[in-house]
Amino acid sequence: MRDIKITTIKQGEAFSAHEREEPTAEITWFKNNFGGVVPNTVYCPSCSTLTEYNAKWGEVQEKRNPTEKDYCFEIGYAQDGEELHARCLKCNFDLRQEAPTLEMKPKPKVMKKQVVIKPKMSATTELIWIGQVRYEGGFFTMPREEFMRVAQLGGENERLAARVGGSNYGLEWSVLLSEYREIGEGDSARIGIARNHWSNM
Repeated sequence: MRDIKITTIKQGEAFSAHEREEPTAEITWFKNNFGGVVPNTVYCPSCSTLTEYNAKWGEVQEKRNPTEKDYCFEIGYAQDGEELHARCLKCNFDLRQEAPTLEMKPKPKVMKKQVVIKPKMSATTELIWIGQVRYEGGFFTMPREEFMRVAQLGGENERLAARVGGSNYGLEWSVLLSEYREIGEGDSARIGIARNHWSNM
């Protein structure tokens, strides 16, 4: 029986077999044959922007060729009692939780051209911007506190707007008050308005 050699590796050191090497930066992603980025380490599924609105099909779909900027690799660790777990340093998402799912609609067999008539904005129309809006399963959602803030500001001369995934969307005031829905449970619940009620700006 051969002798077993034990090597102790200290923090910040790098070894190959029993040979010490210079530490190198972690490779977090690489490109596939189509030019898209493939993650090579853990990323945050909550604040990574891996979906986009497909105007042709009228729905949100996964990006075919995401870039490195679409991924959030800012992952750290947090202590929960005796358990050490991964958590996003940007949005504080707990990676022990189930990743947000993307609601995908089947593609229609027959395409019908849809004409969207955008509401006219007069000189007296004032835009009220809604903050912290994101897409979740067919809805544009916002924190409950933001919904309450905006609900107290509007009137006949105001129109609502939000920025999601790099694009601006408009919403009629009456829709906010009549079509809202609570998404989730408890303190983390958000208020959502179905995506089809929002218009591109």
